[in-house]
Amino acid sequence: MVALRETRLLPLDDLLVVTREFIHPKASRSALDHCLRRYGVSNLKALIPQEADAAKRPVKSFKDDEPGVVHVDVKSLPQMPDEDRRRYLFAAIDRATRWVYVEILDDKSAASASGFLERLIAKAPFARAIASSTPNIPFR
Repeated sequence: MVALRETRLLPLDDLLVVTREFIHPKASRSALDHCLRRYGVSNLKALIPQEADAAKRPVKSFKDDEPGVVHVDVKSLPQMPDEDRRRYLFAAIDRATRWVYVEILDDKSAASASGFLERLIAKAPFARAIASSTPNIPFR
C-alpha cells in the first residue's frame, strides 16, 4: 500500500478500492489512513514533486507595482424592485496604493467604459503618470 501511494500517488479513496480488490476485501478507510500516517505517506501533496522553477520564482505582491497600475473590473448589480433594468458597478483599484475609484452606470457599453476610463484618469492622484506613459489610443 505504501509503495502504491509513493509510486502512483493515489488518493486515499482510490487506494482503498485497490486495497479492497487485491489485498484485503474488508480493509477499512480509517485503517488504511492509519497505515499511511504510520509510514509518513499520508500527505499526498508532500509526495508530489514540485517544479524547480516554482521554488525559485519570487511571489510578487501588490506593493511591488508602481502607483498607476490599475485593475479595472465591471460587475452586474442585482436589479432592485423599484428599477426597470440592471445597473453595473465599474471599479478601478490601484495595485500599489489600493486607491479606489467606483461608478455605477446604467449600461456596460463601450461608450460607458470609455467615459469611466476618462473620468478615472481625471480623478486619479497619479493621472499625470498614466497619461504620460500611455499612447493616445481612442476609446470610442
